[in-house]
This record gives sequence, structure tokens and C-alpha cells, in this order.
Amino acid sequence: MSTDMAPEFHIVIPLSDVPPQGREIAFEADEEQRRGLAARFDLIELRSFKGTGTLRPWRRIGYALEGRFEADVVQACVVSLEPVEARLTERFKVHFLPAEYLEADAGAPGSEREIVIDPESDEPPEAMSGNHIDVGEVLAEQLALSLDPYPRKQGAVFEEVVSDEGEVEEVRPNPFAVLEKLKKND
Repeated sequence: MSTDMAPEFHIVIPLSDVPPQGREIAFEADEEQRRGLAARFDLIELRSFKGTGTLRPWRRIGYALEGRFEADVVQACVVSLEPVEARLTERFKVHFLPAEYLEADAGAPGSEREIVIDPESDEPPEAMSGNHIDVGEVLAEQLALSLDPYPRKQGAVFEEVVSDEGEVEEVRPNPFAVLEKLKKND
């Protein structure tokens, strides 16, 4: 993997370091990591990004990461491009299962299966491979999901500019005019 493709925020936890009761994780992104995340998510600035979580075993072969974070972000207003500041406080829960288990659960390629979607359930588990989980990348994804996709500065109003200069109303011929002429000739 080249260095320009490396994630901006790394917190790699070896699964051998996760006891049955779980492992507590506290994090705070440094200035370089915040700059990288801000560039990745098209933010004007990421002033802070910190939080806590617990990584614990789940369903004998998987892991669950549950926690919360706070972030101070500055985004560009979609109307005026002026800075819009926001404080995000979010809770999250992500489950992980080995990739082999998820692939086997998906069935054979081309096989028909009934898919049951429960809108009240948690998100489906993420695939993990190897003997570690990059908690930093999970946290970065959770930050991205919590961002306002259309930040708007208070009082910003989109005003449509309509120009009357040089507009000529297009006159289209009536498609029934020919029929009208035939009717009059009868």
C-alpha cells in the first residue's frame, strides 16, 4: 500500500489484545490526522475529534465496537460557501464478523435467497480479515455519516437569478392547426 493511500486516522487493535470483558479505547485525533480527515471529507476544518469506545467479543467469532465521539467541524455553506460551524456528538455500534463467515452466509453465487430486511435492526456486520481491527477507520466512517450533507449558514437564502433580457418567447405551431383547416373545408 502506498503512503498516499494510507488512512488518515489509524488505531489498529490486535484481536489478541481484546479480553473477554472487552477493551476500553480512548482516542483524540492530532492536528495532522484532523487535517487529513478534513481533506478526505471536504471540510474547511476539523477542529477536534475525540471519544471513547469498547471493543469486545461478539457471537463467539466476531467483535462489537460501541462508543461515542465528539467533533467540532467547519463545513462550507451550500448556498453562500461561508463557514458553518457544528458540534457533533454521536453514539455508534458496529459489529464485525470474519469475511469468510459473511461470504459463506451469502450463499453460492447465482443461488436465490430470500432477503429479510428489518428496518429496526442494527446495521449488518462488517467483514474483518486478519487478526486486527482498524478502529480509527471505523471512527472516520462514523464521523462521515454524522456530517450534515447540506450545511446551511443561518439566514442563507438561495435566490434564483432570472434574466428577462434578450428572452424571446418561442412560438410553437399548434399541431392541431392542420386538422382545424380540414374541418373548415368540410
